[in-house]
Amino acid sequence: MIALEHLHVINVIHQEGSFRKASERLFKARSAVSYSVKQVEEYYQIEIFSRDTYRPELTRNGKILINKIQHLLSEANDFDMFARQMNSEVEAELRISISAIFAMDKVTKLLEKLKQEFPKTIIHLDIETASGERMLLDDLVDIGIYGGFEQDARVQYRCIDHCKLPVFISDKFPLAHNSNISQVDLLNYPQVVVKSSYKTSPDSGIVKDGIQWYVSDQHTKKSLIRSGLGWGRLPTHEIEQEIKDNKLIPITTQRTMEVPVYVAKLKTKALGPVGMTVWQFFEDHE
Repeated sequence: MIALEHLHVINVIHQEGSFRKASERLFKARSAVSYSVKQVEEYYQIEIFSRDTYRPELTRNGKILINKIQHLLSEANDFDMFARQMNSEVEAELRISISAIFAMDKVTKLLEKLKQEFPKTIIHLDIETASGERMLLDDLVDIGIYGGFEQDARVQYRCIDHCKLPVFISDKFPLAHNSNISQVDLLNYPQVVVKSSYKTSPDSGIVKDGIQWYVSDQHTKKSLIRSGLGWGRLPTHEIEQEIKDNKLIPITTQRTMEVPVYVAKLKTKALGPVGMTVWQFFEDHE
């Protein structure tokens, strides 16, 4: 059987679109990259990349084979992670980032479980805004619990919730008694936005033509909206009583964002017993 390393090289060439870029990504000499391709092609008596084009293009057989290669590499990586996790010692520390829009009561239940089962493990908990994926990719945390619409190929995801974010004003807002408030109407008043907790992460959900007031945390955002100074999106689970008392009013003419929330980790990172408990916790409590 051919070595998995040779198949990995072929997949990287396909992803990068050139032998040169593949060699740079793999930290291998270009001759070593070419050698891997030659080994696979000769072993299976099949041409994977066409020699008729400047850039490496998959042949008809290569296109069929690349799907099998990617599936095999994914299965091999899953096995490697599983085997390493089986032999892992209890982590001395675990770093977790949690989105500010995620229901905190679910987090406290998780922390209670960790405290009971792993009392000596130090937990680092970061409450973040619009930066969970970036923190994970930059290895600032071991596990991220965050919302988002896009997925990165380097990350393994498990969807654990959906967070609804309607646009709200308060009963003190100048337009509170209007029956049909448009986005144009709202542009005359500040949109209250929680700025990203990580400098390289972009803000999202901002109406570019309007006025923005930036705050550092979700509690301040809610307070400003509640006082009637501005408007903005708030997770419904945080303000159930205010909605019931008509202190906060959803703007029905504006689309409600429904953000999928994931527990996520890097595919290349093995989790120990504490990390695996976090990974499995929400599946067990669905």
